[in-house]
Amino acid sequence: MVRGFFSAGGCPLCKKEPAERFGLCESCVDNLSFSGEEIFTEKAFPIYALLRENKLSSYMIQGLKFREERFWAHVFGEMAADFYRHMDLSPFDAVICVPTSAKKRRIRGYNPPELIAQELAEAIGVPYEDVLVFKRKVRDQIGLGARERARNVHDAFIAHKVIGKHLLLIDDTYTTGATMKACEKALREAGAASVTGLVCIKARDVNID
Repeated sequence: MVRGFFSAGGCPLCKKEPAERFGLCESCVDNLSFSGEEIFTEKAFPIYALLRENKLSSYMIQGLKFREERFWAHVFGEMAADFYRHMDLSPFDAVICVPTSAKKRRIRGYNPPELIAQELAEAIGVPYEDVLVFKRKVRDQIGLGARERARNVHDAFIAHKVIGKHLLLIDDTYTTGATMKACEKALREAGAASVTGLVCIKARDVNID
């Protein structure tokens, strides 16, 4: 699978040292800004972030999203599995992900959060399920302010086959939380028992407007 994309077992960040923990060398792991904190506090919908945005984490997520470097999904999946075990999160019925638009899937050939969610699901022994879809077109969130992001994805998703399920929702990047919150709303309306969010990176804050 994605393991085969690593060159000679070396660290894909520094390209110098042998890969160890999370498929990275110890030096690069030490230079990542681990978060592991709850970034959105609401009793019914907690969201956790693995990393804070810095030069290294940005390089990793941009590789997965824009350079077709699918092996980063394995790195993030391993980090998410480690966090899941460390935090002793409640058992889930399924790991799910934020969907991508049909246009982006055609261009990229895959959905980054889906690859991460699949890696995590395999690592922790929980089924991956594809339950969220767009019910209308939305603009790309890049470049939008917080209010614009919220308006853009308001009531944009629909879910199926989630009644009574406890779900772990995966996305690659948290900027304002608008997409995650819109997905959680759709899942709740479809009958999910609970939703917990987990994102790879907490991006730097954006303007309100």
